[in-house]
Amino acid sequence: MGKSLGMNSSKANLAKHATDAATNKEKNTKYANASYSWQTFLIDFYRRVKQYYNFDFDSFMIMIVTVSHITHENYKDDPGLDGTYTDFIKGFKDVKPGSLSKRKLGINAISNILEMPEETTRRKIDKLIKQGLLSKSKTDGIILSQTFIEKHFPFADQTAKNLGKLIRTFDKAGLINAAKNFKM
Repeated sequence: MGKSLGMNSSKANLAKHATDAATNKEKNTKYANASYSWQTFLIDFYRRVKQYYNFDFDSFMIMIVTVSHITHENYKDDPGLDGTYTDFIKGFKDVKPGSLSKRKLGINAISNILEMPEETTRRKIDKLIKQGLLSKSKTDGIILSQTFIEKHFPFADQTAKNLGKLIRTFDKAGLINAAKNFKM
């Protein structure tokens, strides 16, 4: 008797799950599409890093840590987002030696942030300097080269477009509001 009650209970649960799945099919499809969009965004991003820069992802991360440092130092006291994207990019071009901070970005800091051996970090930075993406400043440490924006802009522009498309997909699936309201 206990077995048959358990089976009936299991059948009832299975039926309920099947009904819920049919009711939520559109919602599940939206989430599946959003998940697929996220995965293809990542695949495309990694592929474009390798294809565009012709180096490994660790070198790209060193470059991004440097961009992050300059962004933080340029805009840490900025109260908001006045101006345009072009103004923001121009801010990178107009960085004057000694204008970033009293703490310069060094090999050790980048190594610690990325949890990468210091010697490996140094070699990769030297390679990025030779490629004209980064440079060294006695005042500011590791900084972007004078030609960085021109070299990096096509990649960044395509990434921004891809990210916009991903955000629109997430929005259609209701994930933007879900993320805003998410509580643990």
